[in-house]
Order: sequence, then C-alpha cells, then structure tokens
Amino acid sequence: MSTELDLDKLRGAWQTVLDEKNYSTQEIFLMLKRKSITSVKWVFIISLIEILMAVALYIYIFSQFGISEYHHNLVEDYGKLAYVYEALNFIVYGVNFWFIYMFFQTYQKIHVHSSVKGLSLDIVKFRNTVSNFIKFNLVMLLIVIIIAVVAVWLNNPDLKDVSMFSTYGLGILVGILVMITLIFGIIWLYYYVVYGTFQRRLKRNLKDLDSL
Repeated sequence: MSTELDLDKLRGAWQTVLDEKNYSTQEIFLMLKRKSITSVKWVFIISLIEILMAVALYIYIFSQFGISEYHHNLVEDYGKLAYVYEALNFIVYGVNFWFIYMFFQTYQKIHVHSSVKGLSLDIVKFRNTVSNFIKFNLVMLLIVIIIAVVAVWLNNPDLKDVSMFSTYGLGILVGILVMITLIFGIIWLYYYVVYGTFQRRLKRNLKDLDSL
C-alpha cells in the first residue's frame, strides 16, 4: 500500500514539474526569435571577417610590391587573362559586400518583428540569401581557378608547346583536375560546416515557428 502511495506522490510531483515547464506561445516565439537573431548575427560576423581578411591580404601584397609592380607581375604570369582575373576580383568583392549588407539588413529587421509570419518570412529570405552567397562564391572560385590554370599553361614556356593529349600532357591535366577538386572540396566543406550549421539551426527555428 505504501509503495502505491509513494508512486502516486512521485507521479504528482513529476506532473507539477511538467506543468511548471509549459511555456506560452509568446515565450516560445521570443526564444526562437533570440536563437534566429544569434544565427543571423554570426553569419554576418563570419562573412565580414572573411572579406576583411581578403582585403587585408591585398593591402599587404600591394604594400610589398606596389600596385603597378603587382599588376606587371600578374600580366607576366597570366598574359591578357590577367585583366579578366582582376575584373573578376572586383566583381567578387563587390557582390560579397552586397551580400554582407543584406545579412546586416536582415539582422536589423529581425529585431523588430513581433509576429510569427514576419519572422518566418525573414528567415526564409535570409536562408535563400545565404544559399546564393555560397553558390556565387563556389562558382566564382571555380572560374578563377580555371582561368589561373589556363593562364599558367599558356604562359609557361615548359608547358606552352605540350599537347594536352600526350602522355605528359594528360598526366599534368589529371594532376590539375585533382588539385582543383581538392581546393573546391575544401572550400565547399568549409561553407557546409560553418554556414551550413547556421542554416540548419534556422531551418529548425522555422519549423518550430510554423507549429505555433
């Protein structure tokens, strides 16, 4: 009998704990909002750090060689493709700064939302923006690598007259393809781990918001 009474008390105590942990819809919304703000903030910070590091690297290179000497060396190594390479760099930096601005804009907007629908829409838009940011950078990376490889091949005296269909040429080509795959794979993995983590968190938040 006493055992049954103890079990009844235990069940009652456990139910009380569960009741105390019940959150209102508004409280859940605010928790999801805070989590979403944190994810958006970190995406903005990481992307900003990346581009600032890239700009700092360029400033360092220019300080070591000078802009005119850097450009001269680039033309020597890449030929006419150097101009395409430099133009692509400006495009990449310009578009990335635009993406960072969009991330910051979402970070500001998400703070003022007081409705589930408004927050959900901004999360969807932000996730799409991050996806486009990743796709753009991966595509541009691939284009830049291909241009660099072609430029080096055409401007290197040891490779200029080598046929790609010869045994030596095919060996070099396979090595280049392996190198491109490794570089592309490492960058893709970085985006998947870093940005993908926040993408998945936002997706869970979105799912929870839809159930409110």
